[in-house]
Amino acid sequence: MQSDLERGMAKRIVGYEELTDKVSDLISENVPDPHIWLDTGCGTGGLIRNNLSKFPKAQFVLADPSSDNIAIAKELMHGEQRCLYVTNPTDALNFGDSTLDVITAMFCHHYYEDIEDKKKAITNCFRMLKKGGIFITAEHVRHDDQEESDKEWISFMTGAGLPKEFAEEMIMRRDREYFPLTESANIELLKVCGFSDAKVFWSTCSDIGIIAFK
Repeated sequence: MQSDLERGMAKRIVGYEELTDKVSDLISENVPDPHIWLDTGCGTGGLIRNNLSKFPKAQFVLADPSSDNIAIAKELMHGEQRCLYVTNPTDALNFGDSTLDVITAMFCHHYYEDIEDKKKAITNCFRMLKKGGIFITAEHVRHDDQEESDKEWISFMTGAGLPKEFAEEMIMRRDREYFPLTESANIELLKVCGFSDAKVFWSTCSDIGIIAFK
């Protein structure tokens, strides 16, 4: 069962379901038996719900600054005992150093307007990850050919059934409500925050997915 938020994401994010499947595959390939997986900016918990059966030994932490999102995530988990819920943004999470195997941050860090705040959030993820752990993030991205990319994005959203006015408003929110970086700037920031290696695994007209290794 999907929440309204998750159904909306599928209409706004090009290849959203393909992306979430790819995230599961990347974790299976790189950390096949994770002990603790933190999903920060978890929204209503769809990514974790989709992976409960794939990682039967894992413990999951679902973190989000919205108490409403966390409440819905709890409801849709139907009492799943392997989940812990935290109402905090990434920069305020305080799990111990080197305690987590996997951290995912899907479409949440592009809301940091101040680059230093975003750096603090990513550095905090690096701190909490074990050596050999992975950080997987997806964000809206800034392209060199932004005008053409925006046309493609609007076409996708309207094709998914969203009104053209809504799709155009998504573009207008850029640099007012979300603050995307270029692909190269995203990679450089991850390395500045301590990650030894980071690479793009998914890219569309609107978004980018990156995996980074500690």
